[in-house]
Amino acid sequence: MEDLIGRTFGGYELKEHVGAGGVASIYKGFDDRLSRWVAIKVVPIQSSSGTTEETMLARFRLEAQAIAALRHRNILTIYGYGEEEGYAYIVMEFVPGGSLKDRMEQGKFFGWEQALTVIIPVAQALAFAHEHNIIHRDIKPANILMPQDDWPLLADFGLAKMEQSARPNLTMPGQVLGTMAYAAPEQIQEGEIDARIDIYSVGIVLYELLTSKLPFEGETSFDFLMARLTEPPRPVKDANADVPDIFVPILDKALAQDPHKRYQTMTEFCQDLIEARFKLRRGLQGGPQETTTSVIDTAQLTDTKLSLKLSRSGEQIIKSSQSELIVGRAHKKSTPDIDLGPHDGAKAGVSRQHARFIKENGTWYLEDLGSTNGTFLNGGRIAPNKKMAIKKGDKVRFGQIELEFGLED
Repeated sequence: MEDLIGRTFGGYELKEHVGAGGVASIYKGFDDRLSRWVAIKVVPIQSSSGTTEETMLARFRLEAQAIAALRHRNILTIYGYGEEEGYAYIVMEFVPGGSLKDRMEQGKFFGWEQALTVIIPVAQALAFAHEHNIIHRDIKPANILMPQDDWPLLADFGLAKMEQSARPNLTMPGQVLGTMAYAAPEQIQEGEIDARIDIYSVGIVLYELLTSKLPFEGETSFDFLMARLTEPPRPVKDANADVPDIFVPILDKALAQDPHKRYQTMTEFCQDLIEARFKLRRGLQGGPQETTTSVIDTAQLTDTKLSLKLSRSGEQIIKSSQSELIVGRAHKKSTPDIDLGPHDGAKAGVSRQHARFIKENGTWYLEDLGSTNGTFLNGGRIAPNKKMAIKKGDKVRFGQIELEFGLED
C-alpha cells in the first residue's frame, strides 16, 4: 500500500507509520480538536489478491463494529470509522507502550505472577466479548497491547466472528484465519468454531509466557501445524521445570485437542487462573484438601475485629479477627473467608475470588483481585490488583452487593 503520511482521513492527519498487518497499515495521527494522539488503521478499498473487495470491506467494517460494541477496560477503544478516497479506516486509541510480543525476549520466560498479571485481564476481556457473542479468533502476543506492565489491552478484532448472527462467513474457501502458532486445531482443519478457540489460543500464550517456548514443534511449517492435530502439547514442566505444578492441569485442559474436553467458557478458565494465583501467593498449592478450607491462613489474627453489614438490611454477615480475608463465592473445596454465595452472590456478579481485606501496619486496605464485575469503595471503582485504604463506615460493593465496613475492639 502506498505511503499515506500527510494524508487526512476523518479530520486526522497521518503523521507516522507505526505498523502493518495483512492489507492494513497503521498510522499515528493527531486529533487537533481534543489534543490527543490516535492510531488510524487504514485499508485500501480496491480488491487485493485472493480477497474480493466486498469481503475485505465487510471484514473491516465488522472489526469496527466488534470493537465499538465492547466497552471494557482491557479492550482497545475505538473512536470512529469511515470510508473515503478509496480507503476505509478505523480511528482508535493510541497505545505507546508497544505489544506483549515486544516484551517477550527470546529464551526468557515470565514469572508466574507476571504472566498471570497479563493473562487474567485478557481472559476477562474475552469473557466479556463472548458474553456479547463475539469471538476474537486471532489471540496472539502481537494483539495484546501493553500501555503499562499491569494493563494489557486486547486489540485487532479484524478476524472477529459474531456468534448466532445472520452475517455471512467472511472466510474464503481454503483460507484459515488467525496466526497459526496460536490457532486451535479446529481452525486449522477449517471446522466449526466457537468461543473455545479463544480459550485454546490464550492457553498457548500463557504456555509461552511461562516457558518462552511454544507447546508444539516441527521441522517444517506443515509439521508444526500437524503436530497439534496428532500429538498432545509438550508438557509444560518439560519446557520449564520451574513452572508451578498448579499450571499443569490448567494448561492441559485449555490446550485439549478436543474442544469438548477444554474449558467450556472463558469465565471458567479465568476463575481457575485467579484461584491458582491466590494459592500460589499463599503457598497453598498442592493436592486436594481433605476438608473445605479457606484460602487464607486463619492463624493471622488481630485484636481489632473487622465487621461487614449488608447495606440494605443491616444484617451483619461477618465479624473476624483475621488480618487478611478473601471475599468471593465458595467453589468446590475452596471457600473464601467472606462467602457472598448465600447472599445471591452469583446473581449479583460476585467472582469466586473477588477481593480481599488486608491489614498492614495498622491500616486496613481493600484490594480487587481481578474480579469480573468490579470492587467499589464509596462509589469509586478500585483498579484490578490495586489496594485502597479503607476506614470504618466506608461503603464497599462487590458486583451488586453493597456492604458497610466496620471495626470493633
